[in-house]
Amino acid sequence: MKDNTEATKTLRRFTLEEANAMLPLVRSIVSDICEVFRMVTGRRTDLHRLLRKGARSAGQVYDDEVAESRADLQEEYDQIWRFREELESLGVFLRQPEEGWIEFPASIVGRDGFFSWRLGEDRIQYWREADAPWSNRKALLTMDSGDN
Repeated sequence: MKDNTEATKTLRRFTLEEANAMLPLVRSIVSDICEVFRMVTGRRTDLHRLLRKGARSAGQVYDDEVAESRADLQEEYDQIWRFREELESLGVFLRQPEEGWIEFPASIVGRDGFFSWRLGEDRIQYWREADAPWSNRKALLTMDSGDN
């Protein structure tokens, strides 16, 4: 996924309260993303297996099955893309679709950053500075302790 760090300069910045209040809607969208991503993973495995055991001369049935699997896989990718666009229209960024990891642009202790949340977490408990790698989540307790 593309890192939208620059977006913190132009998009809405969430307070912690605003981000937590948006979680019920975001949680629903992210749950759908994770479900579709699991289907994508399974379909990719099935398609890879089909391609490994089949031969180009296997005939029309094989060709039709491969084409159908590829079309279904593309539809699932498109669905994830639409969910991602829905999140971005809310001002939220999808970081890891397989883990349900999203971020809310924020100003944290006077610095550009992101509140970080993953599916399964009850509330937002992590953050990172905008110029830090997006995988570098810190507990909110560290946001004003100088632990950078």
